[in-house]
Amino acid sequence: MNFDINKISDSIISKISNSGIIERVGEITIKDQPNKSILNKMFDEPQSIALDDGGLFIFHDGDKIYCPEIKVTISEKGEWLSDFLPEVAFDIDQSGNVRKAEEAEAIYCVIAISAILNDDSFKNDVQEIINNYDFGNMKSIDLDSKSFSNLLSEWQGYQSVILNILVSACRYKLSDYKKDADKFLKDGLSDIEVAELRDLDSKIRRINFEYSEGILSPIEVKKLTKIQRLQKIDERDSLIDEEISQSKYGVLYKILRLSTEYISPINKKKIQMWVDSEVTKIITEAGTPNLKDDRTQLISQITRRAFKLEKNSIRRINIERYINDRENYKLPPKM
Repeated sequence: MNFDINKISDSIISKISNSGIIERVGEITIKDQPNKSILNKMFDEPQSIALDDGGLFIFHDGDKIYCPEIKVTISEKGEWLSDFLPEVAFDIDQSGNVRKAEEAEAIYCVIAISAILNDDSFKNDVQEIINNYDFGNMKSIDLDSKSFSNLLSEWQGYQSVILNILVSACRYKLSDYKKDADKFLKDGLSDIEVAELRDLDSKIRRINFEYSEGILSPIEVKKLTKIQRLQKIDERDSLIDEEISQSKYGVLYKILRLSTEYISPINKKKIQMWVDSEVTKIITEAGTPNLKDDRTQLISQITRRAFKLEKNSIRRINIERYINDRENYKLPPKM
């Protein structure tokens, strides 16, 4: 194919945002699923933060500036460094799937940290996982292999001040990224609602962490039978469901995690037909109408991105309904 697939994808997504097919489109950036290409590019790009015998530093206006040391907490150092970290280059939200979202955050952390440290021992750790990873399902192909979350926990186990500062910086970067992405969805919610949602999210993450580092960790899970493993997964999910049901803002939490399962088949068909038509038009104009595999790949990629836009549209519409009638609001059915 003699044109850039990513450019074509961005162009069509821009057009569909203005087409009216999707009811609510905010100022949001739809990012691709993490993949080998994106992660290797993050490895190869020059980093603004580096490490030498004097500690972590940045170059700013020609000056070498070291990370603040005296009377500054790890958290404060992390916040200071977060502005100099690489941008989040892939989808963190993962369609509202908590486990996948946590794994995506861990991917960002280990890639950014290993790129900054620029040491083969750390990069090899990461590359080993990349080479044996199913990015579609956000987990290792081999059940016995580490996940990115496991690797990040292992690094944190070194009790290194440098690593803890970098993890803190990555968390700040991810927090800012999510705030920007959530502005469109959370517009109109009260400060109390936003704070309570953050608290509920923390509780759910804690449950996931306890199981992923405990009984469902790569080492411990090997000791379980298939039935026992499923029982533990059900146990974890029940604890999460209990936290959500007990929260006054559980319904609101669920709205912000409505998945593509809530898109109607009619809308899915409309989007798919629209994308198919646009791709066909572009390929025909480029004089390469018979490139079946490229056409299929392009349609699939753009359709997935368009479904994410529609998913966020559904979330925003339901937030508006919730704000207009908090007492009587009911979640939509899966379609």
